[in-house]
Amino acid sequence: MSDRIALPLLALLALGLVGLALAWPQGLGRRSPAPFGHAPAPSAARPAMPRGAQPPAGP
Repeated sequence: MSDRIALPLLALLALGLVGLALAWPQGLGRRSPAPFGHAPAPSAARPAMPRGAQPPAGP
């Protein structure tokens, strides 16, 4: 393959990968930068009960 074709294709690939790296989350639980991120959903988990506490009696 000619260098006139290969090098511009490699430059486009590199620019595309840099753009993807800017938009992809940076680890578990991290948000993406402003245009791509969204507000985290509230956690549905209940807080832990202290040791020895009894669960509330249900109906």
